[in-house]
Amino acid sequence: MSCSGTIFGPGAKYIKVGNGEFVAIDGATIVDRLPVGVRMPYEQVIKGKITLAAGKVGYLLNFMGLGDNATFLAMTATYNAKSVNEEDNYITWSFYDDLTKQYPMAQMMCLTGNSTNRIKQLYLNNPSTKYSVVLDVMIAVIDDSNKYFNDFVNQGGTSFVNLSYTDIQSHIVGESIVVYDKNDPKRPLIYITLNNIASIELSGLILIVDDSSHGTIFLQFLTEYDVNQAYSLLNYLLENPGYQIPNPTPADTEPPVIYFYENVLGTTYSVLFNGVTYSSPNTGLVATQSDFFSATISLIASGVSNGTVIDKSQLRYLLIESADDNRDGVINVTDGNLLLSNYGATTSIDSITASGTYSLTFKLSDLAKNNLDNVTFNLNIT
Repeated sequence: MSCSGTIFGPGAKYIKVGNGEFVAIDGATIVDRLPVGVRMPYEQVIKGKITLAAGKVGYLLNFMGLGDNATFLAMTATYNAKSVNEEDNYITWSFYDDLTKQYPMAQMMCLTGNSTNRIKQLYLNNPSTKYSVVLDVMIAVIDDSNKYFNDFVNQGGTSFVNLSYTDIQSHIVGESIVVYDKNDPKRPLIYITLNNIASIELSGLILIVDDSSHGTIFLQFLTEYDVNQAYSLLNYLLENPGYQIPNPTPADTEPPVIYFYENVLGTTYSVLFNGVTYSSPNTGLVATQSDFFSATISLIASGVSNGTVIDKSQLRYLLIESADDNRDGVINVTDGNLLLSNYGATTSIDSITASGTYSLTFKLSDLAKNNLDNVTFNLNIT
């Protein structure tokens, strides 16, 4: 192998490749040499150029089309001239069968194998959120093998454990997020492109992310609080991809809000707020407040089944205009969110069939499991 040019460092001390050897330079002095007096046989060879866009994650090298067969890989990187901070000029790579381990590459790297121990497929990431990186790559195969690569490992799933919701940060705003480990300084565990997320499922302390690039990703969190906050955050990002996660990652602590009509729908009966006329519709209820509402409803005028029954569905129709959450947006209130009982009783009922006083409470949660459960609505049924 014969290359020329300086690849490590622009100053007086650097390492260069030339005349088949690595040469350590200090000013005008050659400090040491490492001869590369080896020959790597090949039957197939290909050279190409790859541009890793800023923030690109999960790029499958696939050995430039030579599939699952490479026995030689040499790669050099050229960084944008505007990227002047040395510590920013690197990419990361992982073997396909362990995406949890990411290895850095700055100027170059070389991997070799043989016919029985070939080079594993690589995934590449560009951590820079501002600048692309140009990679020059040479791939060779020792024989005429042409087996196609199928990533069955990552189709089976990639797992990360002992996470906190604060480990999730924006990478490229509007495009991708990064999950960090707990080291100091923190290191990225995985980059996830938002457009690649097909679904997110919550199961116990685990979020199951169906990703078109990585396959199934399992994110296991330390506590129920962490997994609920992460579930809420990721769903919000999918709906609002332009949102930049602040650092530190904020928690969602606000419960949903219910909006009541000013009057019982279709009647002149006012909805009373803490005993007085409710004159500010659509201001909502805050879960931390023990708000008290009341209203009079005519069974004959507002009931269903010829004025003989007022069930939970009818109460929703008569009283609730809408419900929403600061992060989750509009929330659909169902009969299951309403708890109805005779006033002062602890046993719930499904419907009202006689005049009297009844109590209506709510059990409404957002994705972060903030509960609206301390609001009481007393009903005077005539």
